[in-house]
Amino acid sequence: MNFRPALALSLTLSAAWALPAVGEQTFGPAALGADLRLREVYVGNIGLDDQSPTANRAFQRFRLRGWAKYDFTEHVAASARLIWEGRHYNLPPASDWPFPGFETWYSGGILFDGLALDLKRIADSPLTIKAGRQDIRLGDGWLVLDGTPIDGSRTIYLDSARAIYTFESQQTTLDLIYIDQYANTDRFPKPLNGVIEDQTEQFETGAILYARNKSLLKDTDLDGYFIYKGNDPNDTPGSIRVNNGAPFPSPADDGEVYTLGARIDAKVTPHWGLKAEAAGQWGDNSPYPGAPSQDISAFGLKARLSYALNDPLANSVHLDLEYLSGDDPDTTTNEAFDPLWGRWPQWSELFIYQWPLDSRVGQATNLSRLNLGWAAKVHPTTEVLLDYHALWANQESVRTPSQLRNISQDGTFRGHLFTAWAKAKFNKFVSGHLVAEYLAPGDFYADNRRDGSYFLRAELALTY
Repeated sequence: MNFRPALALSLTLSAAWALPAVGEQTFGPAALGADLRLREVYVGNIGLDDQSPTANRAFQRFRLRGWAKYDFTEHVAASARLIWEGRHYNLPPASDWPFPGFETWYSGGILFDGLALDLKRIADSPLTIKAGRQDIRLGDGWLVLDGTPIDGSRTIYLDSARAIYTFESQQTTLDLIYIDQYANTDRFPKPLNGVIEDQTEQFETGAILYARNKSLLKDTDLDGYFIYKGNDPNDTPGSIRVNNGAPFPSPADDGEVYTLGARIDAKVTPHWGLKAEAAGQWGDNSPYPGAPSQDISAFGLKARLSYALNDPLANSVHLDLEYLSGDDPDTTTNEAFDPLWGRWPQWSELFIYQWPLDSRVGQATNLSRLNLGWAAKVHPTTEVLLDYHALWANQESVRTPSQLRNISQDGTFRGHLFTAWAKAKFNKFVSGHLVAEYLAPGDFYADNRRDGSYFLRAELALTY
């Protein structure tokens, strides 16, 4: 795929859109907007082995989006968003990539990551329905946020229909969501330039019932939910997935998982805050081609206790605890917690690249995490965040037999992780960030996979 013409097109369009930078433009019932995201990324020691010829990655990302909305009436609206992202890899050399198809200059698909019809307060009732390709985030996105984990934050869409019924007097909403997610982009609306890419490893169907209440307890959100997810494998040769110019193997799920959970988000006092979410899972799954189906019995918990100083710099500290059950290799049951549509960097950009050692890209499981963090608004435009994470595995287990060589089978400590962010929003048109992370691996990993790993990224975003 030829990257250079697409890059030239993106720069030309971004320059044209930038001319009168006056925010999203409205023209009566219509609204238009666009954004450009530029990233420079360096990842050191992917796989925790500094002798690997593909351990280090250095690349640039160029994402361009344009969108339009139109209100036909106060009850009916339509929206569309078109996206393109290209990459250029400085590292690794294409000759060192272990699978054919690596592209130093990569131009991805030009595709709609949003295309939906919105029926608002149908017949003046409390019912709203949105159907089509759309972004969905439930709660903090622990289990539902990213339907396209393979494309690396380029998109997060879910092909879905979402009905929301609002009980205004009880300050309660009830969501009913149906999901029909294709494993790749080879479905309507297909990419305009014909580039077909993998977005996840399996064809997915889902049903979600999600209730949230704001009135039962003062200053508290209470959520409860039931989630069904069905997985039908996208059987590609060698389970190779193609996206971002760097083909890699990733096994598919095959089975069904049911999740029942609850969430609380409370402002306990003017200084203290508490968030907690827990879920149990059951069902069946085959985690890789040829594996027998196993019954699922899994549990996950995520909690945060925070303290805000309420001072001029908005200083705050937090303590996090997360537990995701791991598969016990001595049972015939699969106890590995499934994050469902939550495969995104919730607490680490770096660890997204390390999960394939014993799981899949972005798929957090078999984890105990203790986190201490601090944040402050050091300037009216800038926020700084510093975090330390202690990480353990709950079981000495992996997803596939070929991954056993990546762990020691004689320890459960994943390592010490340090993260630092500086986030800046200069005005409503220009924002950016700097992020740095370092992982000191522990004895969970094999002796040849304990080299320190790090992640560096700079981002500039222009929104019009």
